[in-house]
Amino acid sequence: MTKAVYSVVEIQDKITKSNITNIILRQLPKWFGIEESIIEYVNNVENTIFLTAYDLEKPIGFISLKINNEYTAEIFVMGIIEEYHQKGIGKNLVSYSEKILRERNYKYLMVKTLGESHPDIYYKKTRVFYSKLGFYPLEEITEIWGKETPCLLLIKNI
Repeated sequence: MTKAVYSVVEIQDKITKSNITNIILRQLPKWFGIEESIIEYVNNVENTIFLTAYDLEKPIGFISLKINNEYTAEIFVMGIIEEYHQKGIGKNLVSYSEKILRERNYKYLMVKTLGESHPDIYYKKTRVFYSKLGFYPLEEITEIWGKETPCLLLIKNI
């Protein structure tokens, strides 16, 4: 059996960014099941740093980075097709992102995810993923997404 070849490419074209986001998020209903959120992500990735992971020519994952200020970038949205989970693709996308951000003199990378007080098992896996990559929780707040969806802020020194 041949091993799959994965590559990571930075995408500049705004339409391509939106299309990849739409295709991948719609394959991840356990994490992205709210239509309004998918539309918001699809519409707002255009002006972000955007990296795509490919299995040969098939996009299988992406990461979108928003610049918050001169020191901090944020993982705006990230998705890996579920059949490709646990294969190092997400780790590689974050690692590649950190390299780009360091080259551009950013100091911190942050991410927002569903907070620990919420029982969702899929987002528990997400928090474990970020923890393994060296992200630390700052605070869980309800002011961003509401009381039913507590937001956990995580940060990493890059």
